[in-house]
Amino acid sequence: MKALSSDNYRRLKIREERSTHQGLDAFSFSLAGRWKNWQESRERLVKRSQEIERTIEQWSSCTDAEMVEEVKRVAPLLLRRPFPEEALVSGLACTALAAQRTLGLSPYPEQLQGASALFDGYLAEMATGEGKSLSISLAAVLMAITRLPCHVITSNDYLAERDAVELAKLYGFFGLRSDYVIGAKETQDRARGYAADITYTTPKEVLADFLRDKLKVGRIQDPTRQLIRRLGGFPNQQSNLVLRGLHFGIVDEADSVLIDEAITPLIISRPIGDPQLQTAMKLAREIAHQLEPGTDYEVNQRFRDVHVPESVFQRLLPLTSRFPPWWRSAERFREAIRLALMAREFYHRDISYVVQEDKIQIIDEFTGRIMPDRTWQAGIHQAVEAKENLEITPANESLASLSFQRFFRCYPLLSGLSGTVQEASLEFWTNYHLPTVAIPTHRPSRRRQEPEIIVRTRAEKYEIITAEVQDLRAQGRPVLIGTRSIQASEELADIFRDLNIPFQLLHATRHAEEAQIVSHAGEASRVTITTNMAGRGTDIKLGPGVAERGGLHVIITERNDSGRIDRQLIGRAGRQGDPGSYRLILSLEDELLQRYPLNQNVAKYLHEHLRNLPVCRALVHQAFILAQNKSETIGRRTRLRTLKNDTWLDENLTFAGRSSFI
Repeated sequence: MKALSSDNYRRLKIREERSTHQGLDAFSFSLAGRWKNWQESRERLVKRSQEIERTIEQWSSCTDAEMVEEVKRVAPLLLRRPFPEEALVSGLACTALAAQRTLGLSPYPEQLQGASALFDGYLAEMATGEGKSLSISLAAVLMAITRLPCHVITSNDYLAERDAVELAKLYGFFGLRSDYVIGAKETQDRARGYAADITYTTPKEVLADFLRDKLKVGRIQDPTRQLIRRLGGFPNQQSNLVLRGLHFGIVDEADSVLIDEAITPLIISRPIGDPQLQTAMKLAREIAHQLEPGTDYEVNQRFRDVHVPESVFQRLLPLTSRFPPWWRSAERFREAIRLALMAREFYHRDISYVVQEDKIQIIDEFTGRIMPDRTWQAGIHQAVEAKENLEITPANESLASLSFQRFFRCYPLLSGLSGTVQEASLEFWTNYHLPTVAIPTHRPSRRRQEPEIIVRTRAEKYEIITAEVQDLRAQGRPVLIGTRSIQASEELADIFRDLNIPFQLLHATRHAEEAQIVSHAGEASRVTITTNMAGRGTDIKLGPGVAERGGLHVIITERNDSGRIDRQLIGRAGRQGDPGSYRLILSLEDELLQRYPLNQNVAKYLHEHLRNLPVCRALVHQAFILAQNKSETIGRRTRLRTLKNDTWLDENLTFAGRSSFI
């Protein structure tokens, strides 16, 4: 009976989230994770890849039909956990041979190791340029051949569409269809995209479609109860769902999705008209302009908060008469002023957001990319619009929300790849129950680290960067300059224009040109200024003669909140054994030190003697490392605390019929 088919059941069947561990349980669980990470050693993966290569030689004279038949034969065996080792070896050998015949690509042993680690349910670290896309496709074939949904989660729409199209021949070899779901697609096309055997999409799109499906189903979301309702003659609530369930999930750039964006909630909402809010935000902006930081209010950079003393509020209270009735109470007036001050101090144009077509477009602080159609919550978005003198949009009423961290825990089999995994291996295990493994590079790295340079001011830093760029251009070497914000990249761009230094500028406002700009960044004498995203997913191949001159040089102009982001940028140089180099050029005015400042007396001493005393430069270097560690620790604790709070709410509010996902 169709009503009882497994496909319809699977649409709503969601894996129960595992609870977070506490106390001694958490300690023993972390030890188990370390053991599992150690158990999946390089030697085991190397041994498996050697078996696969021997099997490829045995199958090399077989026909296409025989290979397809073999993959279909092992498919049911691969659904077992644990699965027979010989089934995975045989399946990957056939898919690797198919890649040679359809794409002209012969997987390296390291790519075979990455593919097998993915099928094992691991997060594998593969360096930039090592061919992660091919590793993903080999594992995706074996997942999709089981006819269970397989989602490949990429970092942006361009990569989702590119990989789905470029790898379609390999998938078609086995009778599989690949498709992509991106923001521009309508509902009907999205349903067709998810109906494919292998669906390429982005975190935002798949989570939004998941929440929309949940809203369509309503409060009764248990699949068994839905089937009983259908047998009882109630309306079919699954007929217009988009997804066909969650099962296999492969996350590319896993650290960005599962760590950096982990607690970002995706909210399905609808606007609610509130003219009083618009008036209140405009008036609060005018009052905030009259207040001085340090005198009328204190700014806490570390925790991104402002504190206005009670005496100042008492002085401002007579102004409440100008506010709409709802905002005249002392508490609401206080909140309006606080929102205006937060918009002023922490939400900066070309750093936190850009203005396009008279609208606020939020920038992801970790990737530098624009996040279209997203808004800040709790009145912050309206406060920023008021600050920019834009039309204030209505507040939104939340219909459904879920963080990426919780959503990806719902996949029965989750795995992924990234160039930076090991730093967060314990967090991946604690929050997602995902072990990690490092895949060696295909060729030894020839990347050089140039001595770090630390100066006092931002202006001095830009002078040194400019001199280094001019010198490298004269040698015919390409340079990639990584900045922390759009504002910093624009400042450098203005300096280069004044000095007639040709360059390419890449940041969130030029998202459509990202892949094209990055693909040419390795050409002789090419200078590319980029924010943190640095074209992740697009290889930088060296132009003719560049390798002989030393390869690509990467300049990091500021340390980021996470060392993983710095390492991602460094990884752009020295791809697949190419020569390359990198250097950090920092200043005491960098944002990381401003957020986690040094002792005032120490900072003054270092500022005076930095140029002359090597010990001062060593101390500042250590200060940057400590500030970065503090930032990472705060982020890690915040993500774990959020996860524990969500679990507590689910366990204690179930009596009210509260859904975990709405």
